[in-house]
Amino acid sequence: MRARKSTSNHGRSARDAFTLMEVIVAIVIVGMTAIATLSAFATELRTAETSRVALEAASLAETRLAMLEVVPAEELIALPDSSKAGKFDPPFENYEWTGTVTPVVNEPDLFEATVRVTWATGSYAIATRMYRPVPPRTR
Repeated sequence: MRARKSTSNHGRSARDAFTLMEVIVAIVIVGMTAIATLSAFATELRTAETSRVALEAASLAETRLAMLEVVPAEELIALPDSSKAGKFDPPFENYEWTGTVTPVVNEPDLFEATVRVTWATGSYAIATRMYRPVPPRTR
């Protein structure tokens, strides 16, 4: 004949429940896992926002640079104020830009154009060189 296990409380064995220590350890493990997961998620959100802002700034800078590329050669020498700096229209009102065009030293008719887009937490710059022969002045 087999010996019976000792039972308590309505026929259940004494080891059917968790101890208080096991419950606390389980809660700590779940809590640490939740904190790590939420931290990773928050980092991902910050990275996504940073990427979005950088992509917008790059696109805005390329647009302004394209506008400088169509400015006539005579105006590149003395860039008009409207092409030197400004603020973007909504929905990009948080971005400002500056544009500069300078002649390349010892290279006639070659200009270096730079556009810098700035926002509250950073900036993005793009540059290119443009060959623009300046027409001879008529007298």
